[in-house]
Amino acid sequence: MAAAVKTHAPTLWRTCKWAYGDSSDLVCGDKILQSSQGVRQGDPFGPLFFSITLRPTLNALSQSLGPSTQALAYLDDIYLFSNDSQVLSKTTQFLADKQHIIKLNEKKCKLISFDEIRQDGFKMLGTMVGGKEKRAEFLEGRIRKEMAKVGKLKDLPHQHALLLLRFCIQQNLRHLQRSLRSDDLVDLWERLDTMLWEEVKRMRMRQREDTAEEEALGRSLTKLPARLGGLGLLSFKDVAPLAYRSAAEASDTLLDNLGLLSSPEEPPTPVPQRTRCAELWESQQEAILHNLGDTERKRLTENASRLGRSWLSVIPYLQPLRLSNVEIASGLHDRTLVGSSIPVCRFCGSDSPLGHDELCRARNPWTQRRHNAINRVIYQHLKQIQGATVEIEPHTLSGQRRNDLRVRGSSALAFTDYDLKVYSLGDRDARSTATPSTPNSKLAEFCLDRCVNWLDKVGQVVSKNAPKVTGGVFKPIILSTGGLMSRSTADEWKEWREAMPVGGFEKMEKRIGVELVKARARTLVL
Repeated sequence: MAAAVKTHAPTLWRTCKWAYGDSSDLVCGDKILQSSQGVRQGDPFGPLFFSITLRPTLNALSQSLGPSTQALAYLDDIYLFSNDSQVLSKTTQFLADKQHIIKLNEKKCKLISFDEIRQDGFKMLGTMVGGKEKRAEFLEGRIRKEMAKVGKLKDLPHQHALLLLRFCIQQNLRHLQRSLRSDDLVDLWERLDTMLWEEVKRMRMRQREDTAEEEALGRSLTKLPARLGGLGLLSFKDVAPLAYRSAAEASDTLLDNLGLLSSPEEPPTPVPQRTRCAELWESQQEAILHNLGDTERKRLTENASRLGRSWLSVIPYLQPLRLSNVEIASGLHDRTLVGSSIPVCRFCGSDSPLGHDELCRARNPWTQRRHNAINRVIYQHLKQIQGATVEIEPHTLSGQRRNDLRVRGSSALAFTDYDLKVYSLGDRDARSTATPSTPNSKLAEFCLDRCVNWLDKVGQVVSKNAPKVTGGVFKPIILSTGGLMSRSTADEWKEWREAMPVGGFEKMEKRIGVELVKARARTLVL
């Protein structure tokens, strides 16, 4: 290892010597063993050092087998492409005296022709190459395993199930979209998309079946990234061709650099999968917005905000971060843009479309409790700023009027009074997003500007009517019920982020996101 690293990666020589210059202690029960061979398991540099160590041996093997054989390896998976039918026996003979470097497992060695691969398929590097039938059989087997995992989610609280669905289960087969040719297996990817959507509907707990329009909209929003207002369960059917194309381009570029492409033409510059998918998702978001009304556009804009989507990634290791099944169902109603299952409000007798639950005056309001909960969260985290003294509901010079928070002390935020206001974008005074958008502008940006401009206007009114304070400045904190914030609040948010200790700001955002979901769940009738 030392010689190979010094020759092929001299800049890593000191790191290698530091990590592997002495034997390592291995704990086995009550005994400690000394390990002085091989790379350490779990070492981030392990795969790199292993590859560098194996490189001279592979070069020697390639020269020994001659120009008719090409040796390629991914760590300890070695592939020899050759016209020589004796290549396996020659390789075994060549490596016989090199077992201190690499030892062949003859049970895992196989000689196979391209015709056999086309007919019977060949499993390599976690994927399958070959004819359609074998590839379909391989992918179906993997999908069945994922379906079995999804079936077990029903035994978990919905918050845990949603986290596992978004961050674990849906990620398990993503690598196959880049490594498995599946342009003729679209129906299998679609089956996987349907499985994810059906699980979302189960956790949403809606009391009636969706209409055809609601079903189509729900599917579209489910596969949209959370940062664009969706649920982040990305469509396998949509992503697979883009991922495979990007992987193929990147592979062609690498093979061309190694001189292994027979084509005289230079391969095109590879386009990253991220770029291709971003274009797809933005076009899908635009198409969705064009078919939505004003209320739905505002709700989608809120869902795309940082606070509006923060609850999706909250790990409930503390009681304040836990969401009940009903609260998760309410959040999923929001993100799929469906309202109550009951078409007529049983409290006021009016129609009950999306957003009515939040504005219905006949229901027990949750506005004050939501305000107080968010105010306490901000108070608890501002107290963590070094040198800051935070007072909740301080007196002002305007009689009995009070602001929500006052920061004093030696911190960067000293001598500031804050007043928190949470408004609904469904308010009759809010600006409509159904008006014609500016030419050559994206509809998503237009809707965001309309909503934020109204919050800015509200903030100006709050500042104008603010009570007088002594020795400080006043700043309003303006949020929407879905997590959108005014521009001045966003600027203040950035200052808080810089002033708070590491990790504190992110915890505050997640706590606020959870409180917003809880508040909406209190008024939604499933």
